[in-house]
This record gives sequence, structure tokens and C-alpha cells, in this order.
Amino acid sequence: MTAATTLLAVVAWIGFAVIAPRLARRLPPAAATAALATGSLIIAASSIAVIALLAAPWIAQLPEIAELGPWSAPKLRSGNPVPVAAAVVCTALVGAALARLTLTGWQRVRAIVVVRRYCRHLPATDANLVVVDSDQPDAFAIPPPSGRIVVTTGLLRALSADERRVLLAHEQAHVDHHHAWWVLATDLAAATNPLLRSSAQAVRHAVERWADEDAARQVGDRVLTARTIARAALLVTPTQPAQAMTATGGNVPDRVRALMGAPPRRRLLPVLGMATILALSLSASAGVDSRTDTVFDRASLTQARIGWAPATTTAVNHIGVSHGNGNRSR
Repeated sequence: MTAATTLLAVVAWIGFAVIAPRLARRLPPAAATAALATGSLIIAASSIAVIALLAAPWIAQLPEIAELGPWSAPKLRSGNPVPVAAAVVCTALVGAALARLTLTGWQRVRAIVVVRRYCRHLPATDANLVVVDSDQPDAFAIPPPSGRIVVTTGLLRALSADERRVLLAHEQAHVDHHHAWWVLATDLAAATNPLLRSSAQAVRHAVERWADEDAARQVGDRVLTARTIARAALLVTPTQPAQAMTATGGNVPDRVRALMGAPPRRRLLPVLGMATILALSLSASAGVDSRTDTVFDRASLTQARIGWAPATTTAVNHIGVSHGNGNRSR
């Protein structure tokens, strides 16, 4: 049972990793971003839970851990269906996942702090627009709260008035829709489960497409938006701090091709496919959890019976003696 549910979970993780990039191309970018980020978090939580549950009965047998719980280490050892070698591997995988998660989280938090410091003293010419006097073309959005758009005079001079409108609308979309946090969520999920790296890349592309579509709707010209994105990609040399959102991110040729076509339509079938994969992953996680609970319950109940039997026997003997004394007194 445990082997089957574990295999089902792994198949679901691989299936999500395969379907995620395809889903990002078939759905409107806003829907793709939400679906992939949510799915990545579910798969990440499911994978770390399954691996930890497989390792738990072996970890609980260690003398230092066994003393803390109401279970019998020998009974856990005899009732655990997971081989020792597999349990040790799972323990190592859990440790590696937590280490990667901690490192990635620290790097992203540090990057956000750097971004804040980078623009802390820059004067805003508008509500959230910061223009930097520099000949180097560049533009990016700082994640909210207190999100800002940073653009250099070099890039503004290189673009026409209409193209500047597209650029600023694109960067404003990054701020308004909190795109940096969607990207952060999938980066953390990918740190937990490396199979999710493809979905993290797909979300990075999807948020850029989302901002492109917002800009195209605002200016009312998809061809102009496509031309602006292409020109910005040729002009800008990426120097912005990590975790900042830029108009030159993602796969620029794919973004331009998408803008040259019709706006994306909603599709139900890819969403149903992803929902099925997530349901399989959650079902497998529940199956492994149930099996692990059974292993611990059997070990705990056995220990409880061992402690209960002598006490019961003593109570019965005591009652019997009391009755016997009572009968003799009669």
C-alpha cells in the first residue's frame, strides 16, 4: 500500500512538472500565474509531507526520539513497511529540501532588502515613478508594499511617447498585481522540490505576459506593445537588483509573438488536467499519512496494552481479595 501510494505521488509530481509549462501557454497569463503558483505550492507541500512521513517511523526509532513519544521502538521497527535504506534516503531528502528552502528564502529576503535600499533615497517624480538620471537604458518595478517603478532617462529618451506609455503601463501592472510575490512563491516551491523548476520558470514568463496584456489593453494597441517590448529588450542591459520585475524578463520572442496574435482565450481542459494531478498528489499524501498513523498507532496501542494488563490484573486480584475477605467475615 505504501509503495503504491508513494509511486502515485511521484507520478503526480512529474505530471505537474510536465504539464505546467504547457498550461502557461494555453491559459490567459493571469489565470496561468494563479493556477501554476497555487499548484506549485500544493505539490511542494505534498512532496515534503510524503517524504517526511516515509522517514518518520525510522526517525522515531532513534533512542533520543523514542524517549519523547508514547510508542515502542521495537514495535515501530517490526511494523514499519519502509526499508531502512529508503527511510534514510527520505530523511536526507527532507534535510536537503529544508536547507534549500531556507537558503532560497534568505536570498530572496536579502534581495528585497537590497531593492529597498537601492531606491530608498531616490526621489519620486510621480506617485510611484522614479526617474534616474543615467545614460544606461533600464527600467524595473520594485515589489509592493510601497512598490515603485524605476526608469532611467537613457531609456526614456530612446523610446517614443507612445512606447513610454507602454513601458510604464507594463511596469505598473507588475506593481498592481504583486507579480514579485507570485514569483517568490514558486521559487520557494521549486527550492523544496526541484521538479518544480519548470513551473517556476513558467510563472516568471506568465507574469511578464500578464503585464504585456495589461499594457496592450491600456494603450489599445497590441502591435505597439509588441514593438515596445522588443525595442526595450534590445536596449536594456539587465543590471537591476534581483527580485525586481522588468519588461525584458521572460522569453521576449514568445511574448512578442503572443502580442501579435489575438488575446488568449480561457480553456477548461488544461485546468481540469492540472486539477486531476493535484487531486492525485493530495490523495497519495493522505494515503501515506494514514499508513504512517497506523504504524504509530499499532506501536502505541501495543505499549499501552503492556502497561494496562498488570494494572488490570492487580485491580481484579484486589477486588477478589476484598470479596474473599468479605465472605470470610460473613
